[in-house]
Amino acid sequence: TTTGDPGATTGEPKGPFPLVFLHGMGGFEKLHLGPGNLQYWEGLREELAKDGEFQVFVTEAPPYDTSEVRAATIAKQIDDVLKQTGAPKVNLIGHSQGGLDARVIASPGGLGYGKKIGGVVTIATPHRGSRVADSLLGSIGGLPIDDVANGFLGLLQKTVYDVQSDANLRAQATELTESYMAKTFNTKFVDAPGVYYGSYGGRTNRASGVGACDGSLYPNEPSKLDDVQPVLFATAVFLENKKGVPNDGLVTVESAKWGEFLQCVPADHLKEIGMNDPAGGAFDHRALFRAVVKHLRSKGL
Repeated sequence: TTTGDPGATTGEPKGPFPLVFLHGMGGFEKLHLGPGNLQYWEGLREELAKDGEFQVFVTEAPPYDTSEVRAATIAKQIDDVLKQTGAPKVNLIGHSQGGLDARVIASPGGLGYGKKIGGVVTIATPHRGSRVADSLLGSIGGLPIDDVANGFLGLLQKTVYDVQSDANLRAQATELTESYMAKTFNTKFVDAPGVYYGSYGGRTNRASGVGACDGSLYPNEPSKLDDVQPVLFATAVFLENKKGVPNDGLVTVESAKWGEFLQCVPADHLKEIGMNDPAGGAFDHRALFRAVVKHLRSKGL
């Protein structure tokens, strides 16, 4: 994919632009892991806004629907942010499906918001789909439900019946399959000219990422390993595909790459946004997002 040059146009406004965060499928708002209730973006807004330098906004979107539907809802919130702050642009930071939503919003094939966006940074976004979604739809199609589909549905607090009966949820899962992303989504929602695109991938289940994580802008640090949380163990092993394919339990590193590949982080899909089960070890997601913001600032965004 190509990476836009945010400063290519003469007189192009420079940052710092407000930060707008987009959550993934389900939002995991009520997920129970270990003691207590864990929240998406745990403490992140407070962390980035505490010194007054950053304007931070967290969007809301339908948790179970396609990125086209979700993007339309988020776009209205972006307009509100621009009006409220008086800023010429925003930076979009999307985790998981939130990164796909951001691409739809920016793309000329989508909502065409490119002139309102400085940069799009995605974290563990399935730009090339996820075999976990393929496995889920295979179960819905009549194959016996297995640990992979069961684990994914448990994470979403859904059942096979929910996918069978909810057309929006089924369309969402279909959109996240490898074939749909390759043949439909990525051909339609091309990058917006002048917008910077960067991406991070996650690796867990003690994968070092050597090979798949090579060539990133920031070092991979293969000696730092992550123990996958129990709720993602079955999906992590499934995505490894008996070949040790690095993944974060839901998205492979290769699928997460889009635009400038910035780094692999030693974290599973939940730890990336602050949902740490003590049984699986901790990850400093706040440090990750401080690094994301620092990188955007280095780009003049």
